Amino acid sequence: MQNVGDQTNITMVNPRVHAVNLGGLSFRTEVAINNPSKDSVKITKPVVSVKSKGKLLSQSNAENKEIIIKPLSVTQIDTIELQINWMTLSGLISNIVTKVPAVITAFKSGNKKNLIDQLGIPITMSFSTYVNGLFYESEPSKII
Repeated sequence: MQNVGDQTNITMVNPRVHAVNLGGLSFRTEVAINNPSKDSVKITKPVVSVKSKGKLLSQSNAENKEIIIKPLSVTQIDTIELQINWMTLSGLISNIVTKVPAVITAFKSGNKKNLIDQLGIPITMSFSTYVNGLFYESEPSKII
């Protein structure tokens, strides 16, 4: 079973900023599990975290839900969405209230570089799960 857990590849699929509005930022991702082994793999539903400069901004709810990954297959977990309100970001971004309109405009224009410039902070997403009872934590993926 240890070998099966080691062979399993778990990745975030398309981590992204989904929406920006007066309420804050919305992020979405899917998680895909590739099981190239001949045995089934049990994982717990991944917990997704959004951080900036090491500070936790938002996290999906932990669920003690096991998912069976069939042998020689790729399974995609449902979309996980996280919300971050502007007040949460106020400790990281000075004058956040005055920047909100520019951040919304940058998002609507589809200009990711401008969105990064307007926010002025890096935002990363990662996840953690158990694979056959062994804890696994992904490397952070840069969102902005």
